[in-house]
Amino acid sequence: MPFRNLRRSGSVMNTTFDPETKVWSGLHQLPVYNPEASFGQILLAVLRQNPTKVTQIDGDTGREMTREEMRLRAIRAAQNLTSLGYQQGDLVTVACSNSENLAPLVIALLTIGTPFNTLAPTCGVKEMAHMLKITQPKLVFCDATNHTTVKKAVDLVVEQKPQIYVFEDDSVDQNKAEDLFKETGTELMYLAPYLGNSREALGIILCSSGTTGPIKGVSLSHAHLITAYGNAVNLANFGLVFNFSPLYWATGLFLLMHSLINGDPRLITRKAFSEDVFFDLLEKYPIRLIFTPPCYAQLALRHPRAEMTNWSNITIWALGGSLVSEILREELDKRLPNGRSSNWLGNSEIGGICVDIRKRKPYSVGQLMANISAKIVDENGNAMDIGKHGELLLKFREKILGYFKNPEATTEAIDDEGWLRTGDVGYFDDEGFLFLTDRKKDMLKYMNYQVSPWDLEELIGRIEGVEQVCVIGLPAANLDTELPTAVIQRSNGSNLTEEEVTKTVNDEVADYRKLRGGVFFVEQFPMTPTGKILRKEVRKIILDTLKSKE
Repeated sequence: MPFRNLRRSGSVMNTTFDPETKVWSGLHQLPVYNPEASFGQILLAVLRQNPTKVTQIDGDTGREMTREEMRLRAIRAAQNLTSLGYQQGDLVTVACSNSENLAPLVIALLTIGTPFNTLAPTCGVKEMAHMLKITQPKLVFCDATNHTTVKKAVDLVVEQKPQIYVFEDDSVDQNKAEDLFKETGTELMYLAPYLGNSREALGIILCSSGTTGPIKGVSLSHAHLITAYGNAVNLANFGLVFNFSPLYWATGLFLLMHSLINGDPRLITRKAFSEDVFFDLLEKYPIRLIFTPPCYAQLALRHPRAEMTNWSNITIWALGGSLVSEILREELDKRLPNGRSSNWLGNSEIGGICVDIRKRKPYSVGQLMANISAKIVDENGNAMDIGKHGELLLKFREKILGYFKNPEATTEAIDDEGWLRTGDVGYFDDEGFLFLTDRKKDMLKYMNYQVSPWDLEELIGRIEGVEQVCVIGLPAANLDTELPTAVIQRSNGSNLTEEEVTKTVNDEVADYRKLRGGVFFVEQFPMTPTGKILRKEVRKIILDTLKSKE
């Protein structure tokens, strides 16, 4: 597009708007590393730099791994897998927690060109089987803790039974993943193979969130990974970085790649989030950058240990995965004497999209990251001007490959020009800050009025005693309409009542937004493995509850 047409925002990030095409663009940044190489080849080369520097700290055992040790283990795994007959194009499933040797394995798989699909280690048989049926892997990695579940899922749906390798398993009758890291004697002579066109070579199959339908496999090419993560070398050095995310989460993958590329050491744990695990790690290690979903941050801030903890090491507490309330951010910022909260928006199809790490605006998810283009379109697909509400469409510098073995979903989500339909509704202001106001599929309709669940959730989330909230639409008797309904998880010790919530909300909102469906309380919400509330499941639970009382 001609540069004379571009309007540069006055803010600290280089966001531009073309008034002719009505397209917003993040900073145009050429990849630091060659996008025609394989991502594994690049990671092995990068790890040669500062070989004695610690790259991984195991928070469960205290063991540390240097960059050189990480590189050698990855090479050994690549060589041993190749000698076992695994070759480029063979699909691999990785259903593992963040154990000591997981990162070297990932580098090895990217190096030899065996694309892998990451699954949540806590998935049940049904969830595991869903993706295994699609990918039909030739090789599966899991933990000792979920081996039984994985094997049941494999036996159910994988036609040609793959070898299953188990991490950290003392059983004598299992393939031990640790055997793949044995010395070969030829590590120093290893050269990563050329995998061909990196824009077509499949690197990772990352699962979609699954909040609006069955989980899909997002196909990410090596060129995509290099462009998305390679420029992490330009980021500031944060110091020790940490999140609880397994590699099933995009945030888990991001932090691993950031650590490898940028040199920040990464703290890992096999344990799922709990307040005590969180505070134990925070007290033992000088964590500088931490990434959590908002619900984890809420639980930590409201725990008794929050008052006794030293928060001074944290410089950035990044939040993402679901709507982040301003109340939560204000509470976090008060806790961090040498840091602040940051909102991060991303998805499985692209990676990082927006961030407000440099400048914050209330209720905004930030400005576009490098090599991201965006536009807001109306119901007819026409691009809209600054400040206009519509659906958010995104495009990445590298072509999005779509969904693995799902051409129908790919066609539905990505148009002929490569624009990804996100389903998010929002607008950009004149500085290029993005404000998301809803999900198209989540919108309620009461008597032909559009009702935003997010707006009501933001309001209800401010009420004392509300831990988490999900707003759904319940069918009205004898009317073709939906009734806005609040489903609430109370804070510990709270005696919040339906009447208190209803009065607070209905006194403040327009008539069509009132909680005509009522208020329901639950002990906990059904969640995705990435910490998002499953709105459809919540609605089903409430409908089943009402039906049982008839």
